Amino acid sequence: MNPAVLAPVQLWLVAILLAMPACGAARGASTASGGSAGTGGADDIAGAAGASNPSGEVQLGVPGGSDGLSFEPFVDGMELRLETFGQGGTHVLLGVRCIGFGSRAFVSITLRDSNTGTEIVAPAPARPQLLFCDGDNCDLVPITVMAGGLTQTNEERNGLPIAISVEVHNQAGVTGSAAATAILSTADL
Repeated sequence: MNPAVLAPVQLWLVAILLAMPACGAARGASTASGGSAGTGGADDIAGAAGASNPSGEVQLGVPGGSDGLSFEPFVDGMELRLETFGQGGTHVLLGVRCIGFGSRAFVSITLRDSNTGTEIVAPAPARPQLLFCDGDNCDLVPITVMAGGLTQTNEERNGLPIAISVEVHNQAGVTGSAAATAILSTADL
């Protein structure tokens, strides 16, 4: 090969070899989010939000409006009516507002009998739930939570104080929660 051509090629190869360790160091370098830069995984997405465990805002609500598809804020201690929907099991209808999670999130809800401590958990599904978004507010309304098993057979449910907690997270690592108390009503049974 011509020596005049070989010198630029050698310089180019040396430049590539010198750059390779720097690329490797950047790929494994720790970021402020606790993840690794350049890995392309979920840590990169969470890191984009600025923290290793960013939090969003979660609000508990109930279905409202003429069609029952609007989010109405939950008032702590409000009456929550048990429903059967003609199938015999008991359920409560809730709404969850998610701010800062995007249009999909994993939502789990826990109902706890305040007298006995018995809990019913409606776990988050395997795939994120699609939320209806209007600006920054993204709602899951209505969400049906099975309430069967919250009380013992023949235990009075009307007037029963319960605690409700909601946990939300998304695939980017944003998390949030909300909690409230309510009084069960059997008026619709």
